[in-house]
Amino acid sequence: FFYAAEISSHILCNKSFSLGESIFKSCKICMRQINSNYNLGIILLCAPIIRAAYENFNSLNDFHKNISKQLKNISSFESEQILEAIKICKPAGLKNYSGEGNLLLDENKELGFQEIMEISSERDRISRAYVNNFSEIFDQGLPFFRNLRKKFSKRFSTECLFMYYLSSDLDSHLQRKYGMTKAMEVQKKSKIFSKKVFLKEDLKSTRCLDFFDNYLKKKKINPGTCADLTVTTLLIDKITDMINFSDFKKI
Repeated sequence: FFYAAEISSHILCNKSFSLGESIFKSCKICMRQINSNYNLGIILLCAPIIRAAYENFNSLNDFHKNISKQLKNISSFESEQILEAIKICKPAGLKNYSGEGNLLLDENKELGFQEIMEISSERDRISRAYVNNFSEIFDQGLPFFRNLRKKFSKRFSTECLFMYYLSSDLDSHLQRKYGMTKAMEVQKKSKIFSKKVFLKEDLKSTRCLDFFDNYLKKKKINPGTCADLTVTTLLIDKITDMINFSDFKKI
């Protein structure tokens, strides 16, 4: 994961590439050098955020508007690049879905990028972010994380943020790969553990998190979408904090 982040970040942060180009090239280099899809979700979510950070903004609201502008201005050529990036990464469980919007089916080749995002947003939280301008993060995850940071350490707050995303909705990766029943089972268990963890940062909470983590590993369950949302929330928090605690506004 660290290596995937390293080789893709150079492309994602290159201002000479468009949004679509940065996503496609990042995915391509990761697949070529690692031969596995480690960070497709992170690339898809973080690419618009990095582009938005290059635009002027003085507040979190300004930054959110910049992201909206990035999403609205995706050209047809960029759309093709993003869809091709998804296809070459072959996200787990994609071929298990045979309905409208599956990129692997010939009958869906005529669908546009926005149409596919709209269709898949009903079951995929990353697609939903493209449709509703990252509202799950800005309206729920980020306020939740920042409230926790006032009381707890960054590490514990981050762990709670992941549990929050996992307990608040079905993890898209699990739903695609293992089906609705397994995704609901994991969400239900995460709700139980979250109630025990969110109240206090202590040894008992740490042990609960470790127990739940060991359960997921033993069952070989990877709630990847919630991890992607967590990473994206941390990136937004860091970028906007850099503005809040800098002298940029005075320039």
